[in-house]
Amino acid sequence: MDEHIARIQEHKLRTVWQNEERDFTRWLAENIQLLGSELGIEIEDAHTEETVGDFSSDIVAREMNTGETVVIENQYGKTDHDHLGKLLTYSSGKNAGFTIWLAEEFRPEHRSVLEWLNESGPKDVKFFAIKPRVLSIENTDKRGFEFEVVVEPNDWEREITDESLSETERSYREFFADLVDDYSERRPHWSKLKPGPRNYLTFSAGISGVSFGWVFHQGPEFAVELYIQTSDAERNMAIFEALQEQSAEIEANLDTELVWQQLSDKRACRIKWPKPLEEKITQLSASQQAQLVEWGVDVMDSFQEEFEPRISTLNVD
Repeated sequence: MDEHIARIQEHKLRTVWQNEERDFTRWLAENIQLLGSELGIEIEDAHTEETVGDFSSDIVAREMNTGETVVIENQYGKTDHDHLGKLLTYSSGKNAGFTIWLAEEFRPEHRSVLEWLNESGPKDVKFFAIKPRVLSIENTDKRGFEFEVVVEPNDWEREITDESLSETERSYREFFADLVDDYSERRPHWSKLKPGPRNYLTFSAGISGVSFGWVFHQGPEFAVELYIQTSDAERNMAIFEALQEQSAEIEANLDTELVWQQLSDKRACRIKWPKPLEEKITQLSASQQAQLVEWGVDVMDSFQEEFEPRISTLNVD
């Protein structure tokens, strides 16, 4: 073997997190964006040991773009029937859209169960088997970490060409795929998202329930925006008003006039930078879409740069 090449060694999770429930589960909840990034989704608002009947799920969270519930069951060692039963119980009890089982080793029969559920189970639930791995380079003490996807929904990677989608849905997915690629180049450390066949794509602004987003609105228009929708309507308004008090400085820095909206019917608030469009997404030429992607990348970069530090220093609790 080349003297400059070393072997990779794999270690048990407990060499880093001694206790699965007390250490690893809590760490994962606090760093849930790492798992979301691996799957190409945006997971937020992760809670540990959430009650489901007489039991408690390891982690229950929310996928930001769809609003679907995410249920996560962690397990050290090799998978067993007990944890499979818990996983399905929690998924059913929480009406989960994403059901994720993390384990160090998956028995073939358990992997087959998740594959069968993705193939023949409820169509609105996506089942994943994920192997968390602690790695190091041979003869070094420094550890690294990664997720290995063992099972995923059959169409998870080919949804972009799904013939069941409408022309509009395909147009949204293709547009946001280009935008995500370009924004990832602009911000290499940004967690790259998996575009869906929807008129919007959002990602966390650093506070649960507050998100940055690119959105197509009626008009038609395309907008870069900050959407505020926590579970507390009063807190939504407090965040909105705290930012609105800084509106003169924000708009001067961005050199534009923003739209500040209180959405009373949704108990939410929105701050947006809109761009009117001449046509709907399906009627835009390739050149027009490319220009719109460029606008979306430039504006979101400035928008995020302006709002992110302000959001991080808000005191509205």
